[in-house]
Amino acid sequence: MEVREAVLRALREQSMLAGAEKVICALSGGADSVCLADVLLSLQPDLGVSLEFAHFNHLLRGQESRRDEDFVRAWCRERGAALHLGSGDAAAWAREHRLSPEEGARELRYAFLESLCDEKTRIATAHQADDQAETLLLNLLRGTGLRGLGGIPPVRGRIIRPLLEVSRAEILAYLSERGLEYVEDSTNFLPDARRNQLRLSVLPVLRELNPSFSAACSRTVRLLRADEEVLSSLSQGIWEEKNGEAVFSASRLTDLPSPLASRALRQAAQGFGVRLEEKHTLALLALAGSDSPSARLSLPKGLLARRRYDQLCIGRDADLCPGFPETELPFNAWTQIPGQSWSIFWGDADREAKINGKFIPFFFKKERICGNMHVRPRKSGDRLRLAGRPEKSLKKWMIEEKIPAEERGGIPVISDDLGIVAVPGLGADERVSAEAKVADALLLFFERT
Repeated sequence: MEVREAVLRALREQSMLAGAEKVICALSGGADSVCLADVLLSLQPDLGVSLEFAHFNHLLRGQESRRDEDFVRAWCRERGAALHLGSGDAAAWAREHRLSPEEGARELRYAFLESLCDEKTRIATAHQADDQAETLLLNLLRGTGLRGLGGIPPVRGRIIRPLLEVSRAEILAYLSERGLEYVEDSTNFLPDARRNQLRLSVLPVLRELNPSFSAACSRTVRLLRADEEVLSSLSQGIWEEKNGEAVFSASRLTDLPSPLASRALRQAAQGFGVRLEEKHTLALLALAGSDSPSARLSLPKGLLARRRYDQLCIGRDADLCPGFPETELPFNAWTQIPGQSWSIFWGDADREAKINGKFIPFFFKKERICGNMHVRPRKSGDRLRLAGRPEKSLKKWMIEEKIPAEERGGIPVISDDLGIVAVPGLGADERVSAEAKVADALLLFFERT
């Protein structure tokens, strides 16, 4: 297979660049990433996107890590290519978050890559067909369903993987023909990790039985992924969202074929950031089929399932609390939120000039406020864009800011007729915020007693 043609075909068939204006190619300096970087550079005039590169130093391999960074610097400098550099102590991060060094490195690397993006940016990574074969075998060893056997997706969010149909042998042949140098990660040859054991000991045996084993795995993954997509689409719409919960009809759920019912439960849990295992979906199906109209089941990460007669409801206690009624904020006056410890002033900036440490002030551009101001609890679908940062759901902002789950339902959300204006502890929406007190500015004070 001609590598350049394979990459171009993947980009087009998978619509990897639909709506994109820029691609950031992750460049470690290894053979796979150098191959992808070179191919994308050669294709750039035909792709209609700008191309930049990014390298993250995980500080895991001492001098070898510095060598990799120096190699990438030189590679991009020789080609006049834009390069973004980042670094982080992956080992320390992994210890702090109870991850393996590899998982810690991956989290830091992808967080860095995501920080470089906006909605019109794609991140290209150099996963290739042998990586796909290894992932398929690893998931099979652990035990998995169709989703796990679907391996590495060619597109996930803004991440694209144009090399997934290209084998390592084809990549090395491409580099040799082009006279391109690359660096080797010495840890790839240590038989201490399960993936390395597969790469070094198992895959060579399988290739003796089938020299095209990686291509066969890629074909199998494509077929299984297509089946999974159909089943996942059929499991949509089986529940509805009400008051922060995923609500199922228990009788309908138990009548469904198990593959659809279990997928619907997993999809609902993923909406709360929780991945369910088979034991959890089986327990949920048993709860749906039980005779108890008020039984409860604890799920990972504080998620709770409960029966309400013929309803099976999944949510968090903090999401289930009634909160407080939505209230319109009078202008140039203080408002006490019913049943909460928050007081709010909304009005002219010079009306409440005295600011002390217990106030949380926000200044707004008068012309950007639309209609009346209200205070309410958060709602499903709430989104907030802080200055200089990408828009996210309010739930994600609260998780990132480590606001305890039990406190989130009582935090006041200020909105006008167009959407959220400000949330204490998070900030003001970029649409209306002013960097400092300006002429005719409006002011919002939060005071918590």
